[in-house]
Amino acid sequence: MNNLKSLLTGKYMLWLLLAIPGVMMTLDYAKGQFKYEDIMHITGEFAARMLIISLIATPIRLMFPKTKVAQWLLRNRRFFGVAAFAYTLLHTIFYVLEFPISKIVNESIELSILTGWIAFFVFIPLAMTSTNAAVKRMGRNWKKLQQWVYLAAIMAFAHWALLGLQGEEGSMAGALAHFVPVMLLQLYRIYKQKFSK
Repeated sequence: MNNLKSLLTGKYMLWLLLAIPGVMMTLDYAKGQFKYEDIMHITGEFAARMLIISLIATPIRLMFPKTKVAQWLLRNRRFFGVAAFAYTLLHTIFYVLEFPISKIVNESIELSILTGWIAFFVFIPLAMTSTNAAVKRMGRNWKKLQQWVYLAAIMAFAHWALLGLQGEEGSMAGALAHFVPVMLLQLYRIYKQKFSK
């Protein structure tokens, strides 16, 4: 009975819950129920939201150290980080499948697209080293590598916001609404960890 309870409330259930939207949206897209623009918007937002959850874990823990929610977020932030990469990968796959390689190469020099590619490639080693084995093997270097998530977040924000400047409806507003609160929380984290006694 305890094993069943652990299974239903543990990491496997969390993985399942994080994966379900991706599976469902991919199936719906394959059935023609989503346009390309819609699937790109949805996968991009899911990637951003998973990244945001992983980034707010530490600031929330610093603000509310004794709450169960803060402890749960901190304990599971790696899962949300990997989910952010998975949705970024899905976002990238749909993009690559939609256009000929020549168009993708030509667009890659545009700042709005280049920032997206940088975020994607920064995410790869972070996701690959998110296992317990990698944490043990890398020791202190693991934390140093994971600091690159902040670059990925900045590039993701820039990608989203710059698409808005190019006329994609709602992109700028969506980027600001998602990332400004995260930036404020990160400033609080820096203050608390570096300057507060």
